[in-house]
Amino acid sequence: MKRTRALLIAVLVLAPAAAAPPAAAAACGYDRRDLPAPAGADHHRATGSSTNNSRIVGWYSPSGGYARGVLWVNSTLREMAPLHFNVRPTAVNNTSVVAGYEEVHRGELGSLYRAFRYENGAYEYLGTEPGEHSRATGVNDAGDVVGTVWREESPLVRTVVLWPRNGTRKSFGQGVAIGVTGQKIVMTTDWSGWVVDTGTGVRTELPGAGLPMVLDNDRVLNTEYLGGGRVQLTEWDLNGVRVGAYDGGFKPLGKNGSGTVFGAHGDSTPALWRKTGRTDVVADRLPDVHEYADVTDAATLIGTYEGADGKPRAARWLWICS
Repeated sequence: MKRTRALLIAVLVLAPAAAAPPAAAAACGYDRRDLPAPAGADHHRATGSSTNNSRIVGWYSPSGGYARGVLWVNSTLREMAPLHFNVRPTAVNNTSVVAGYEEVHRGELGSLYRAFRYENGAYEYLGTEPGEHSRATGVNDAGDVVGTVWREESPLVRTVVLWPRNGTRKSFGQGVAIGVTGQKIVMTTDWSGWVVDTGTGVRTELPGAGLPMVLDNDRVLNTEYLGGGRVQLTEWDLNGVRVGAYDGGFKPLGKNGSGTVFGAHGDSTPALWRKTGRTDVVADRLPDVHEYADVTDAATLIGTYEGADGKPRAARWLWICS
């Protein structure tokens, strides 16, 4: 699922990593640029991006129709093939392989969820047994997809699974899937986070790490409650070592290759944490921290904001100095 990043600030093609924006710099600031919208889109949102951020996925709702998937490749719009029900992309890799799920309306029975892998204009429904629901939440650059399954009669009992590019589905016990990178998946149980080697099955605990949680640039970020109303973001490597803490952060969103952490604090204010401290994001229409968001190596922000009409729109926020 998540993620790991890099976009050119001006034309959104791959570029050498740039430093995160300084805490204070004259004539510099974030400039919002909407991602191109499909014809007939009533609203649209970003839901995931690739390791190098050259790909962004999301979905939009045409007026009176089912949700459709959308892929932006270096800012160029590519609509995904429609299905007969709602398409919910959640993740994409560097070669445009998309993971997500289809939401099938069944009237009084409620919705049925079916995980898919999508590439070259075709959907592949991933192994789901009769009576099961499935949601894909991450994809690595090999095309392996991670997600969560549950049975119709036991919706609260969820199991983390991996659908390899080649091979049969593997199960990793109860929990919620966060993402996959290389041969490692990240998942949560009731009280801890876990890094699992999909080849050996070895599990490494991240003690106390729980939701909300993201996997980005081979780092795990989660919210830690310290008591007395204090919170912080906690950072772990994939060996289970706690490598950082960011005071005041309550919602992790991502981390770039330059070491900048993107998240939210206080009253849902988006912010960047660097070695020099925290800098709040200032821009026309801030990214909604309750939606998917990320920061690239070039300090570009990816996310969704609420327009003047109250509807969500996918965008990038470029760090530009005159």
